[in-house]
Amino acid sequence: MSAIRLSFAFAMLALLAAPLAAQSGKEIKFRDKVTLSVGESVVIYGYRGECGALPADGDIELPSPKTGTLTTGKDGFRDSKRCKGKTPAVEIIFTATTPGREKIEIQGDGISVRVKE
Repeated sequence: MSAIRLSFAFAMLALLAAPLAAQSGKEIKFRDKVTLSVGESVVIYGYRGECGALPADGDIELPSPKTGTLTTGKDGFRDSKRCKGKTPAVEIIFTATTPGREKIEIQGDGISVRVKE
């Protein structure tokens, strides 16, 4: 196989791999409302990078909620309006630490949080 054909084959394979990567792993569901007791944790969001790619570790910007903490979890995929379909994402996990209510925003999406004793 010529070098040009081989290069073309690898380029086509890379283009096909992006949509497949977006569908590998677990689907991460967006939760616009959560109610938890202190000490409980739940995946609330799928943080995406550029369409078709996971976000780089340094690109994940999370707020500092008053009622809990936010951490990253496993890689998966989410449905994205911006990307017009499924795209790779990283789980964002909320852990309830302090009773109260608040609204947090991640990548422009609002999430209402209620933490009970």
